[in-house]
Amino acid sequence: MPNVLVFAEVNDGVLHDVSLQCLSAARQVAGAGGRVSCLLAGHGVAGLAPALVAAGADSVAVADDERLAAYVTAPFAKAVGACLDANPADLLLLAASTVGNDLGPAVAAARKAACAVDCDGVAAQGGTISLRRAGYDRKVMTTFVPAAAGLVVGTLRDGAAPAPAADAARQGAIAPLALDLTPAELVSKVLRRDVAKKTVNLKDAKIIVAAGAGVGSPDGLALVRELAQALGAEIGATRAVVDAGWLPADHQIGQTGATVRPDVYLACGISGAVQHRVGMMDARTIVAINSDANAPIFKIAHYKIVGDLKVVVPKLAKLLKA
Repeated sequence: MPNVLVFAEVNDGVLHDVSLQCLSAARQVAGAGGRVSCLLAGHGVAGLAPALVAAGADSVAVADDERLAAYVTAPFAKAVGACLDANPADLLLLAASTVGNDLGPAVAAARKAACAVDCDGVAAQGGTISLRRAGYDRKVMTTFVPAAAGLVVGTLRDGAAPAPAADAARQGAIAPLALDLTPAELVSKVLRRDVAKKTVNLKDAKIIVAAGAGVGSPDGLALVRELAQALGAEIGATRAVVDAGWLPADHQIGQTGATVRPDVYLACGISGAVQHRVGMMDARTIVAINSDANAPIFKIAHYKIVGDLKVVVPKLAKLLKA
């Protein structure tokens, strides 16, 4: 079975949830005969190593270095390379995040490795590693396999694997990883990092009421907000709503926003463009309200309400409050 290295991404002192999913996928691919290693890189991150062991890692290499306080491609790629030299792997998995989709291809290019990003799954059969990626509104699943033997690099999208169950009794080796960084690898420096404060938690929401361009105005959005409050739901949005300035960017759902899987997704005035559908089509129950009976959103909705949301939404809110 293959040996797998997982790059454990850290954001603001917290392990990235998709990195933990990568660890779960790595454990499945490695099986009983392969080893799963993790690279934990950053500054002040050593305390997170036991959580990776508990989540399934057999060993964790810790590159805790003040020069890694902020993400820059070259030094982090050097850290991954050093870890691969010390712990040879057949597969490198990273989260399909901004960092992972930059770092993975950089490592692959340096090592002339096969690489696929934004994947929905990974498997190993008969000694061959394959990466799967959905396309065309998830109607087509493409499988990628390496053309030659060697390292395979893949980044996994949110939901590609379940989050691992932590087992505090698991044992694993935790060791420091020393880095010999050259001036050329440190030529870039992050001077300041401004992070917008999140006002919504879409990923963990059980119910989401989402607004599309069909709400028409901030007044229309107010109706959607009232319905969300009645349901105890989070408010989501399409890119058109965010671009109009009616809601902040952290409410955006879709290809350039969040991917969500709530129990109930109530789409208000959303036509259902592919870019939005890929972010919400895995919701357990989809309810769509749209005045256009031929709106694409109705193709995936479980319940369809053809009508003016300015009439329908207030009635729903009133019923829920009764």
